[in-house]
Amino acid sequence: MLSVRYSRHQMPEPHQRMIDETSAFLTWALRQNSPLPRIPTRRLDLGGFDSLLARPGARAAVQHWWGRAFERVQALADQ
Repeated sequence: MLSVRYSRHQMPEPHQRMIDETSAFLTWALRQNSPLPRIPTRRLDLGGFDSLLARPGARAAVQHWWGRAFERVQALADQ
């Protein structure tokens, strides 16, 4: 996956960096030659992610992803 790189002199504010990184990720994801997962329209407690969470290792992957996401948010807050 691509990452957004900045020089020391052009480092944007954290919110702009997050927008740039999300844009880079979405651009990368849409260019992959694989089917995109659908975004569930039902709440989680009503089975909205059942098909995704039924995959082997999905729950561990979700926990890992959210753990990393919150670590990054905390790191930005600590700056």
